[in-house]
Amino acid sequence: MDSICRFLPPKSVASGIKTVHFVYETDFPSMKQPFIRSIYYLHLVTSGEAVLKYSNQEYPLKEGSLFFFFAGVPYEIEGDENFRYTYISFMGASVPEFLSELGITIDNSVFHGYLHLKELWLSSIIRINSVNANVLTESVLLNTLSYVAKNKEKSEINKNSENLFSVIVDYVDTHYYEKDITLRNVANMFSYTEKYLSHFFKSKMGIGFNEYVNNLRLQCALNLIDKGMRSISEIALKSGFSDPLYFSKCFKKKTGKSPSEYIKT
Repeated sequence: MDSICRFLPPKSVASGIKTVHFVYETDFPSMKQPFIRSIYYLHLVTSGEAVLKYSNQEYPLKEGSLFFFFAGVPYEIEGDENFRYTYISFMGASVPEFLSELGITIDNSVFHGYLHLKELWLSSIIRINSVNANVLTESVLLNTLSYVAKNKEKSEINKNSENLFSVIVDYVDTHYYEKDITLRNVANMFSYTEKYLSHFFKSKMGIGFNEYVNNLRLQCALNLIDKGMRSISEIALKSGFSDPLYFSKCFKKKTGKSPSEYIKT
């Protein structure tokens, strides 16, 4: 496919964005660098690989990558012989705020995993004519931004989950000696199902919930012994074990010795 460039008469959309042109760029090697744009550009890599450089940072690009150019920022691209991309330029007074709401900033302007949009972009630019130019270009731009927004939502959900999980671990770390620190009770306390919390805990900590709690309790028991405590039942209770026999079994499995043997040594 040869290079295609569609210049569009400015036209406002509901978001306050005005699209300017829609381009399929195939003559990348001959273009003058660094790129310094006076408006915003959204690019979709359609083939090949490259490295985007700006602000003393380097960002890898590959097929399916989206990358933005911000007005007034110098950019450089080093691409292989197969590097191709298409882009839409746009402007508008509300654009900075609009992009910021989507998490798109100068320092966060490269996104991967959008190869599924390639067909939409290329088929749309071929279909453009004087009648549908603005509508078609705006629809492609906003459609693409909607995917970025969706991924931002997923990222925030994951981040919130990480924060909540950190709170759960902190809670367990400071209440492990209490009898009601069970998987069921903690799951209920933080509005998780037992199955989900168990899986989440193991995937993040590498061990199951019960094993994690027992490790905390056994470490506490060792500390109590080191401080001179000799009553096995008292050590068990203060460490969070309600059953001294179960405590002894876990202790021997962990240290290779029974509590009484460990105390003697």
